[in-house]
Amino acid sequence: MLAETLRNLKSGELAALFAALADATKVTPPTQNFAERLVQFFEELPTIPSDQAVSNPPSPAHTDLLHLFDAVRFPLEAVKLIGGRLNIWTIAGLKYNEVRTAGALAGLWRTEFGGGVSRDFLAFYLGRIDRGVDWHWELCNGYSVFTEVNPLGDLSDRVDLVIETTRYLIGIEIKIKAGLGYLQLERYASALEARARHARKFPLLILLAPFSVATSDVRLSSWGDVSAAAKQAMACKVDVKSLAHHVIAQFGDHVAQH
Repeated sequence: MLAETLRNLKSGELAALFAALADATKVTPPTQNFAERLVQFFEELPTIPSDQAVSNPPSPAHTDLLHLFDAVRFPLEAVKLIGGRLNIWTIAGLKYNEVRTAGALAGLWRTEFGGGVSRDFLAFYLGRIDRGVDWHWELCNGYSVFTEVNPLGDLSDRVDLVIETTRYLIGIEIKIKAGLGYLQLERYASALEARARHARKFPLLILLAPFSVATSDVRLSSWGDVSAAAKQAMACKVDVKSLAHHVIAQFGDHVAQH
């Protein structure tokens, strides 16, 4: 239906649609440029060291892409109304790249990106892992998200994502197509526990992967959990859904295939 509708659009209308979508004036949609800016946005979100109370100002890429998201709001809504759907994560070529996917997930979970909906997304995900904690309350007290952290400074033990709250130190190892290294989770669990003990926090190590392992030190999670959490965040009752809601929902749709 989308393809047929696009074929029926006049050349000027089609050009305007793609120009607004890519925030450019070219008739041919520069999707590669869009992908690079999308990835750069998440890679350059400010990282907050554990001893730093506030983040650095947003980078130019952060500000530019926020403008880009605002610019594509109408085209995305227009495409949805005519029965089609564009997934920006497909356009960005995220595919099965674990490093880029971890960076994107970290960006979506940071309140600098989506405010309350980003916090809800993370809270719903953690709630699927550990139902004994009120994660919405925990995260409302403040949290930070880091990528490729060395809990004890050892370059061989880099956890893909670390979330630090007032009471918890959470490590998330991400796998999509790759497998685990020799005693990888055991090393991570030991390093995370030592770091948490030093910070007087509770450690929690999560394996986010399309497979399971037999270990008592690690909580298991699937990409289906991420997808379900994204849907829950999207379903939260707000008067108007922001573009951040739709970006997170599309991320959930994308990783559901993993």
